[in-house]
Amino acid sequence: MSIASVDGGMAYHARTLREGRFAGAFDRLIPLRSLGEADLGAHRALLIPCRTHGERLATHRDVLAAYMRGGGTLVVLGETRPDLFLDGVTLRVVPTNYWWWLEAEGRLDVRVVDRAHPLLREVDEADLRWHVHGTLDVEGGRELVRYEDREEGGAVMVEASRGAGRLLVTTLDPVYHHGSGFMPATTRFLEVFVPWLAGL
Repeated sequence: MSIASVDGGMAYHARTLREGRFAGAFDRLIPLRSLGEADLGAHRALLIPCRTHGERLATHRDVLAAYMRGGGTLVVLGETRPDLFLDGVTLRVVPTNYWWWLEAEGRLDVRVVDRAHPLLREVDEADLRWHVHGTLDVEGGRELVRYEDREEGGAVMVEASRGAGRLLVTTLDPVYHHGSGFMPATTRFLEVFVPWLAGL
C-alpha cells in the first residue's frame, strides 16, 4: 500500500508536493474535487495539507471517516478547520503573534509532550515554533505537542484511534510556509515529517 495527499490546488501545495526536495514523496496526489471518487483504501496514509479548504472537505466527511474506520491513517495539517470535517474534534482559534522573535523577550512556548511518538523522536522543538493559530481537543486523543500559554494554551498536535485506523491532526501549517518560501523551521520539520509519513 502507498501514501497519498490531497492536492488543494494552491501554489504552496504545488511547490511542496510537486517540486523540490519533497517531489515524488507521495505515490498519488488527489485533487480535492476528486476526493469523493478516489479509492482511498489503496493508501495506508492520506495527508490533508495546510490550508486545504475546510468547507469543501466537509462534503467528504463520511468518506474520510470510512477511510479511518477501514484502517487508514489520516494526517491533517493546520488551517484546514478540522472541526468541520472530523467527528470529535474541537478547534479553538487563538491570537497569532506573527513577530514574536522580533520582540525583546519574545518566545513561543511550543513543546513536545510525547517524545516516545515515532514522529517526534528526532524533531527539534525549535522546528515546531513558528506560529500558533489554534489549539485542539480531540475525543480519545493522545496529546503529542502542546502550546504553553497562561490564557490560550492547549494541544497543537494530537493522535487518536478511529476504528481500525487513526488520526493525527495538528494546527501547525508547515506545507504553507515551506511552499511559500519562508520559515526555515517548517522545512526542517518536513524533513522529519515526510519520511515518517512514508514509513507508516
